Parts: sequence; structure tokens; C-alpha cells
Amino acid sequence: MNLPMEFLLVVGVLALYLQDSMLLLHYDEVVLERSGWRWRASTGSGFELAGRRVYLPNPFRPTAPTFRLTWLDDGADARPEYWAGLNHFVAGLAALKGGCRLLWWLLLLALPLLLWRFPHPLALLALTAVVYAACAWLVVQLWRYRRVFGLSDGEARSIAFEALCCPPHAINLIRRVSLRRGLRGNAIDVASRVLPGEDAARTGRAIGERMALALDFAEDDARLLKAKQRLEVLR
Repeated sequence: MNLPMEFLLVVGVLALYLQDSMLLLHYDEVVLERSGWRWRASTGSGFELAGRRVYLPNPFRPTAPTFRLTWLDDGADARPEYWAGLNHFVAGLAALKGGCRLLWWLLLLALPLLLWRFPHPLALLALTAVVYAACAWLVVQLWRYRRVFGLSDGEARSIAFEALCCPPHAINLIRRVSLRRGLRGNAIDVASRVLPGEDAARTGRAIGERMALALDFAEDDARLLKAKQRLEVLR
């Protein structure tokens, strides 16, 4: 069966967006996502790919800053997280939100509707122009705030180049920048600080399941035993 080119184009755009959103987590990794002042945590899905847990963030929320960190490292040699600096970083990401949301609407809603109802070449050309204008605006904002985001000039140029070359990836610009920054400290300590009680307990149970599996294979591992003691904070 020959599928219409319009259908394949929409599927391709969606696939590129979801592929760029997806993370493959090691058994000791946790993803923390911030929405306003509220945090959410995940240890990934039950589905494994190449020995790692698949994590797919909410595709309808491309502007939530996302961080990944490990509960296995005790962080003794690392500086603690500077939370006022993190709030400044997240505030700076607001400069990218409008462009990311606009691209989401243009590529995932306007494009399918246009191809379905009015696939005129001029209409598609106009949509393409608006898409690349939005990408260019994001690149300008990224460059303006590169110091706030902790990016070197080379890193900013690399991210900007990819955003211009692949607009579906540009939707994830906030996720990409926040993942690059990361959070300092141990995942258990950070989760106990930022998550509300029930969410922290649920995250602790998920970490405990992964930890129990790891202990079955390396029950004498000092880092695992130390992590097990720290986990009591979340339970």
C-alpha cells in the first residue's frame, strides 16, 4: 500500500520530535522535570532499549526544564547545588518558551491541518517561512542568554546549528539546554528536597526496586550499600 506523501511528512516530523525527546536511562538514573515551582520525577518506563530504561516526557509540554542525575554517586567530591542560581537559570529559559510553543503548534498542529484541508504550495511555503523565522528567533534568544545557560560560544553555535537544520528538534530546545546543565548532587538527596511527600515516597519506591535488582548482582558494592542507607530519607 502506497501511503500519501503528506501522511509520511507528518509522521516524520512527529517521529523526529519524539526521538529527540526520548531519553535512555541507566538503572541508577532519575529524571526530574520542573513545571513552575512544582517538580516531577521518573525512573523511566518498564520498557528497555539497549539495556536502558526508556523515558519519554509529556509530548504536550515541550517547555518543562528537564534534568537527569544519578542516585549511585554520593556526590561527596562535588559542589552542592546552588538553588538560587538554578532559579536564575530557569527564569532565563522563559526567553525560549514562546518560540518552542510556537514551533510545537506550527509543526504538530498547523502542518497536519494544512496538508489535510489546504495543501496549496504557497500556503506550505508560508508555513515553512514562519517555522524558520521561529527557529531563527530561538537561535537569537539562545545566543543572548548563553551565559545564563552556562554555554560556551561553541556550544551555543552547535545547538543553534542543529535547531536551524532540524526544526522538530528545535521544539526541545529548553529540554536540551537544561539537560546539558544538569543538577548537582545525588538524586536521592535532590528528590527529597524538591518533591512533595507522596511524590518523594513514590520515587523512593521506584529507586528501591532498581537498587534491589542491582544488589542481587553486586551485594558487596560499597556505593550501592551507601545509596541504600541514603534511600531511607525518601521512605
